[in-house]
Amino acid sequence: MSDRLCKIGGMNLNREQFLRAVERGLALLKELKKDYPELGLKPVFSRFGARSGQCDLTTDLRKIVFAFPEIFGAGDLTYCQNLQESGKTALHSVQCLRFSLVQIKTAEEAGDKETVSKLRKESNEIERRLLNPELKLYRGDVLIEYRPENLKYESLRRLQQDSRLPPGLNTVGNIRVIAGSLELLGTQKD
Repeated sequence: MSDRLCKIGGMNLNREQFLRAVERGLALLKELKKDYPELGLKPVFSRFGARSGQCDLTTDLRKIVFAFPEIFGAGDLTYCQNLQESGKTALHSVQCLRFSLVQIKTAEEAGDKETVSKLRKESNEIERRLLNPELKLYRGDVLIEYRPENLKYESLRRLQQDSRLPPGLNTVGNIRVIAGSLELLGTQKD
């Protein structure tokens, strides 16, 4: 990943920094949509290279865990035998939450209300731990991008050169519009 996006080995962000990054990304999107309504911009998280992935921009932990666990650096689904075990790492908890959400869906489809209830309690406890404000869980090198739903190349070119976007991140001729990394957006001063 380029140094322009995030320092090499970038930092992880805590929940407050993550929420600040999303808030800034959405505020910028609101401004840009006024000037470029014809593009139908849609915000997403994305990461390229090793452990790449993407999902719609959201702060809902469960949606992110299910759609884009790479934001936490925990893309592998592993079996969790005892969710109450102490000493689990945060990334292991992400994997356990993802596994639990898959199991809940399976139990719901099978009509197994007792298992659904048990798994929901377990997943709620895992989520509570992962929402610890001090836990630096979110990868700083994940990007917030605005994807155009309507490709209007002249408007897209103007947008990529818009001074409100970070310099050097957007290349004319590419259809990506990068608002910045979570690290950049979450730690910059107002």
